[in-house]
Amino acid sequence: MKPILPFTFAALATMATVTFAAEDISISHDGNSCNASMHHQVTVGPDFLEVRDENDLAPLIAFSEPDQLAVGDDGLTLTADQQKLMRQYQQQLHHTGEEVSLLAVAAVDVALEGLGIALTALAGPNDPDTEYFLHESSLIRSEVIEKLQHPGDVYSFGTPWVEGVLESTLEEELEPRIAALATRSAGKIAWHAMKAVFTGGGSIEARAEAAAEEAEALVEEKAEALEARADALCAQMESLDTLETELHRAIPELNGLDLIKFDRRG
Repeated sequence: MKPILPFTFAALATMATVTFAAEDISISHDGNSCNASMHHQVTVGPDFLEVRDENDLAPLIAFSEPDQLAVGDDGLTLTADQQKLMRQYQQQLHHTGEEVSLLAVAAVDVALEGLGIALTALAGPNDPDTEYFLHESSLIRSEVIEKLQHPGDVYSFGTPWVEGVLESTLEEELEPRIAALATRSAGKIAWHAMKAVFTGGGSIEARAEAAAEEAEALVEEKAEALEARADALCAQMESLDTLETELHRAIPELNGLDLIKFDRRG
């Protein structure tokens, strides 16, 4: 029977291709990497954008659709072209916040789904080992979703939320739990496979082999899709950096207020 742990931990490795700190979003895999550093605290919702220095109540920049832009205490009247650029910038920042959260949930799904297929096929859906795995998987996924919920669809960058929730909770707390569950479940899968062999359960063993192959193919396919999404996020952050330069040219009052520094390697 195919080993389960290697491709499960490959999924966990994919989960680590997107990493977070209070002021940075970093993406890396296969020798390629990119990093976006936030120079200020940014809060972005479906129709607004606010930029602050740390601990400042008054925003440095405040934009509300369709044309309300304030830089410090000065309100600006935007032309149609300036409105279009500001709207594009705000939308891309908002989508980046959404995608960071969705990638974290998708990575958890990739890490757990393959094991669930193999264990269910071998032990059966009503076996205590299967029920334990499915219960724990559901708890972990629900916890990830709860941690990443954003009231009002509002996202923050360069704030303690990024470091506290994404870095500490997901990487330091949940990844070890997923790894421990994977190790326990892989041992159960091996036990059920041996039991099938010694009790003459050839059909069960064959079914388990097929399930392991299906799980491996599923994990590989979803891991590749996850990496593609990470690459797309990287490209979007690079586009944001370029768009910010265009904004500075189009709206001189924004000059000197750099939000994003982007770096790509590989």
